[in-house]
Amino acid sequence: SILATEVAQELYESVMGENPSEFKGEKNLPVENVSWVDAVAFCNELSVKEGLNPCYSYKENTNAAQWGLDNNEMSDWLENKWKKFNKSFACDITADGYRLPTVAEWQWAAMGGQVFKCSGSDNLDEVGWYDKNSEEKTHPVAQKKPNGYGLYDMSGNVCEWCWGSYSSFSNGRYNCGGSWYDIADFCEVGYRYWFDAYITDNNVGFRIVRSTGK
Repeated sequence: SILATEVAQELYESVMGENPSEFKGEKNLPVENVSWVDAVAFCNELSVKEGLNPCYSYKENTNAAQWGLDNNEMSDWLENKWKKFNKSFACDITADGYRLPTVAEWQWAAMGGQVFKCSGSDNLDEVGWYDKNSEEKTHPVAQKKPNGYGLYDMSGNVCEWCWGSYSSFSNGRYNCGGSWYDIADFCEVGYRYWFDAYITDNNVGFRIVRSTGK
């Protein structure tokens, strides 16, 4: 199962006790300025809060508060902590907790059982916020037309982190969907990009999934 919207600031703050987003003020704005590690930590914390089994572990530890991965210590991350990053992180997809979608899961959900360039339409203005209509900011989730599966903002608004690395030699993690900042081509269903897992930006957020066993 997949969340119908990008994770909103209110939900993120209720779980993590903070809101790192640059764009604030309106209700139901997507959370942004979150790294890939922030996103997977949120998944584990929400899972524990709801009595579910966490999916992610770092050095075999599922307690995100004990991972010791601090975005503010950039030099330490680059020079020391991230050298064996890929081998240290694991995801138990059989667990019933929350996690990020794989790129394949994300793209399948974004298609919505339809054949469009963007998620829900060939006309991006109908379904997403991008550089031509966003007024250089995020917008509350679920304001545009959903796709065939009832999912909102899978094209535009904020890029969405996915599970899966760019290569076995990189800390790069994929994101999909494009954002308020991007041109229309970047918001197409098949497009994907990658950032290092510690990167934060005001156009990058995420949505969550669960393996339900159904």
